Amino acid sequence: MARNTGEFDIRTPSIRSNLPVRGEPYYRDIAQGIALGYRRGKHGGAWIARIWDPTKKAYTKSRIGRADDNGARANDAGTFSFDQAAKKAQEMLAHADARRISGVAPKSEKKSVDALLDHYVDGYKSGAARRKQEPGRDLGNLNSILDRHIRPALGHLRLKDLNASLLKAFKLNLVEAPRLTRTGLPVGATKKPPKRAKPAEASAATPMDAEVRRKRQARVNRIITPLRAALNYGRKTSWLASDAAWRDALTPFGAVDGASDRYLELMECQDLQAAAEPDFRNLIRGALMTGCRYGSLRHMIAGDVDLDASTVKARVTKNGKPQVIPLTEAGRAFLRELMVGKKRKDFLFTKASGEQWMPSDQTRPMKRACEAAEIDPPVTFKELRDTFASHLVKRGVPLLTVSKLLGHADIRITEKHYAHLAKEHIHDELRKNLPDF
Repeated sequence: MARNTGEFDIRTPSIRSNLPVRGEPYYRDIAQGIALGYRRGKHGGAWIARIWDPTKKAYTKSRIGRADDNGARANDAGTFSFDQAAKKAQEMLAHADARRISGVAPKSEKKSVDALLDHYVDGYKSGAARRKQEPGRDLGNLNSILDRHIRPALGHLRLKDLNASLLKAFKLNLVEAPRLTRTGLPVGATKKPPKRAKPAEASAATPMDAEVRRKRQARVNRIITPLRAALNYGRKTSWLASDAAWRDALTPFGAVDGASDRYLELMECQDLQAAAEPDFRNLIRGALMTGCRYGSLRHMIAGDVDLDASTVKARVTKNGKPQVIPLTEAGRAFLRELMVGKKRKDFLFTKASGEQWMPSDQTRPMKRACEAAEIDPPVTFKELRDTFASHLVKRGVPLLTVSKLLGHADIRITEKHYAHLAKEHIHDELRKNLPDF
């Protein structure tokens, strides 16, 4: 419990001028849990707010500003009268209470989650909200996650209404929610859900395969990452005073981004290319030859290929840094064939119509190719990159080399996804070569 700090009369400059100079401030209680202090110096005094924190069971001190001593005029900015300082101290108390209880700064209590997300996107555009953990996150992808998953459920809420139980329910419900189509409809649905769906209480977990649940939890981690980033940005810019509401509730699921076990065998790679439509076949072969993501391939131009050096440049990458990729003789011949009749600025991989491949255009052709090649379960375009890396690792290529070929910023990323294949390779070599003593 807060103790009584005393009742020194510090209300007027004339009264304060008679107080002896000392290091400890003269305090006067102005409300439950807060006292206004006056520290007298040789050339005037200063106001101090002393606030009791019941969670820490201790006082915190904050300087308010100069006192209106020695004829100084109070301006409610840098120089304060007793009444002005008392009001400022009470505002500090309100802010401390908000920080402890709701995590929302008083000035932002009426603001909505939508407003905070807009604030974050504006900051992201200017670079102020970028973080090392997501340096290359595409703005379109960011807005897609916010618009499809976060705004419908949380956007209409006021920041002061956010709490740990609501956010935890939001995260858990994302795991159970049906997969969405590219148009934003749940798979199998014929009618769009309301734009402002009310967050439901956490539902009982629907029985599902362990691998399906792992993939869903990994997907949820990707969804809540920009939400956490927006909330942290709000704290950084003083919209929010604490991370208490989301610090634990939005903790990512652990051990869900495991090793990449799904990749194609060589025969499956050949079958997939043979079954794919001709224009899409080029994209598949490009991914298998370079390990590039779909987004990198669709932006490649003829000028990115250096036939003399046997390299190709991926200008658009996930981490935002251009990458130069060495080519095998087969890869060099393949890209040289694609370059025939193209100018330097022409896209290397195009549709049969000559148009550029657009975001998500790979999904349906990939599904059709897998069905025609009888690849079950079907693979995604991303798993062509996993195939590229997996076969290199299985053939004894060092993980550091594979990491550089994939453009990973840290070899630990490569180890997390592909190190188990290196162990399998070592075991195979041991079984083949160790004599029977």
